[in-house]
Amino acid sequence: MTPTTIRRARELPETDRATARANAEVEYRALAEFVAALTPDEWGRPTDCTGWTVRHMVAHLAGAAQGCARPSVALRHNVKATVGALRGPLTPVDYLCASQIADRAALSDGEVGRDLQQWAALAPGGIAATPGFVLRQRLPRFAGLRPGATLRYLFDTIYTRDVWLHRVDLARATGRSRAASAADTEVVAQVIRDLDLEWDGPAVDLTLTGPGGGSWTIGEGAPVVHVREDGVAFMRLLSGRSDECRLDAEGDPVAVAALRRARVVF
Repeated sequence: MTPTTIRRARELPETDRATARANAEVEYRALAEFVAALTPDEWGRPTDCTGWTVRHMVAHLAGAAQGCARPSVALRHNVKATVGALRGPLTPVDYLCASQIADRAALSDGEVGRDLQQWAALAPGGIAATPGFVLRQRLPRFAGLRPGATLRYLFDTIYTRDVWLHRVDLARATGRSRAASAADTEVVAQVIRDLDLEWDGPAVDLTLTGPGGGSWTIGEGAPVVHVREDGVAFMRLLSGRSDECRLDAEGDPVAVAALRRARVVF
């Protein structure tokens, strides 16, 4: 969807519903194929998400997919997350993930994998069947998304983005390669769109290489720096997982430092 000639990332439209479903289908399919191939020793390996093993990550993804397919499950998890955040020190997302993982605590690794397979097949259809009036509901501030974000944005953009980045996490944890997908371009472009919508620094010309790569400008005015980086590495940087990007740059080092500090919700 994203041509390399786009000048302002924020000018990109939000992912349309048909594209969102197609992206969810290919990402969940790729995730299911990866999980089906896990070996017994890989389930306990640590991931880039602090405190999470491969099993924790797959259990979270299974729970998220189940919530997409079964609204009653999503409601139960979100109520627990809200109550937990009111009483404890963590964010609603932390409690939400903990609830998804706890639901699968009694399952064997193989059973967690099969649970993921079941719900991954049903999640895209569940999202697509969500009524329009529900999708238009605005999310509360404590959800952690930008002001005005709707359930449609959560379902059509954030959920697929989450699967996409967790596939990177799983690949890194197991030492395997992450299979590219037809969703790469749209997922990366929407992350850069969100970056630009929240950006208050000087203008930056940004070129990302590899899967999902493209060129965009973020910020107002004439660009003060030109930055080039691998797309997957930059996504990990924006998610807070890594500070290893080189951010090859020509221009203002202050803008580069601001770009390194920037974060986007995944």
